[in-house]
Parts: sequence; C-alpha cells; structure tokens
Amino acid sequence: MTKLKLLGGSALGMILRNAAGEGTAGGEAGDAGGEPKPAETVLFPNENKPADPPAGDPPKEGDKPAGEGTKPEDWKEYENDPAKSDAENAAAKAEHDKTKPADPKADAADKVPEDGKYALTMPEGVEVDSELLAAVSPRFKELGLTQKQAQALTDDFIKVQQERAAKQGETWGNTLQKWADDAKADKEIGGTNWEATVQTSRRAVDRLGTPELKEYLNASGGGNHPELIRFMAKVGAMIKEDNPAAGGAGGSSKPADPAHVLFPSDAPKGG
Repeated sequence: MTKLKLLGGSALGMILRNAAGEGTAGGEAGDAGGEPKPAETVLFPNENKPADPPAGDPPKEGDKPAGEGTKPEDWKEYENDPAKSDAENAAAKAEHDKTKPADPKADAADKVPEDGKYALTMPEGVEVDSELLAAVSPRFKELGLTQKQAQALTDDFIKVQQERAAKQGETWGNTLQKWADDAKADKEIGGTNWEATVQTSRRAVDRLGTPELKEYLNASGGGNHPELIRFMAKVGAMIKEDNPAAGGAGGSSKPADPAHVLFPSDAPKGG
C-alpha cells in the first residue's frame, strides 16, 4: 500500500534566508575588503537602511515542518491553560493542532486501494464474507471509493442487518410463546390435562422418535405448536394402551408396531 512521505528538507528556509539578506558579501565601513557604508541621507534617512529582518529566527536548513518527525502516538491534544481566556485557549489549540503529525493509516484510509483490495473491519461476532468482498471490491474501486468510504458503507449495511435480525428474532420468539400459551389454554390438551399431555407427548417421541428429532423440535420451536403437541399426545396415549407394562389396560406387553400406532385402521386383521 502506498504511503505518503513528507519531505525532510525545507526549501522555504533557504528562501527566507535570502530574503533576510543572509550571505551578502562585505562588512561594516572600514572593514578590510568590505564595501564602504552608504552615507546617511538627510532628507530620506531610511532610504539606504537595510530592511528589518523577519521576526524570530529564520528556519535553518534541514528544519522540518511542524509535526514532522513526531510519531502520531507521541502527540498529545492541547490542554486548556487556566490562566488564559476561552478565546486565547481556542487560538492556542488551533496552533497546536497544526503540529499534529500525519497518521500513515489515516492517509491509507483516504486513498483508493491501488490493488483494489479493501480491508474491512467487522464488529464482534461478524465474519467477513470473503467471496462477497472479492466480488464487490472491483466495483468499489471503479466507483472511486476510498478505504474509509467502503468501511462506512459496510458499517451501515451491518447495522441494518443486525437490526433486522434482532426484530425477526423478537417476532419469532413471541410466536413461539403464543403457541405455548395457546397449548396450555387448550380445552383438550391444556388446563388440568396439561401435565398428562406433556407426559404422553414425551413418551411418543422417546419411543418412536430419535435424538435428532428432539433436537429439531427444540431448535425449530415446532415442539410448542398446539397441533403438534396434540398429535404427539394422542400417539403417546396409544402406545400406553397397547403396552400393559407401561400402565395400559390390555395388549401383548410388547411395544406396538409403529405403523399400527400411526394408522390403526390399516393394521392386519386376525392373528
């Protein structure tokens, strides 16, 4: 990545030195090898006097602009002087801010990546979609987006997506809660029958289902739906009736055939 470099020398210093008259030949009147000092003019005494040098010492060769050579991490913000007025502190801060060194990272953020590769920072819990980034990076460069502008667009996109996900999660959570509340209030499977409904429903899943089915019911929230609970409760009750060992009224003490439990009218006749 290309970084801007500040010039180490100062051509301005050389210009100021020449303007101040430095380097002129000769000396005071009477000096050996020096030119005679011009006579004072009675009418215009200031005509032949050299111009006053600029206030302060002129920059020396090799001087660097304010802030250059100072590391960004070493530079500190201006602190107000209690002895100064607000206006004086504001003026002093403005001058101090001019000494702030350039941050190479900030410079890079304000540039369009030459290689067309954008390094985007994601918030915690969010991963960069490398495939999507590779697809949109050429368009970012084509549009002349700097690294900072691309990051700003990414931040806005992620914010909207996170807000949508949070809203959808809240809506789905309310739906699952309503299903559970409706099941508990149902005249057939809820109310005073709720505990028995839960037991028989669990029996159906434990006997005929698999651990993967339980995982799905929990992850999807489908286990809260009143009609699914009603169905599982009926299946659990049939298993109990066909299995005296589990408290049923009659049967062969063997687990009922799953096909018989689900479709009793299709069970073979006789035997």
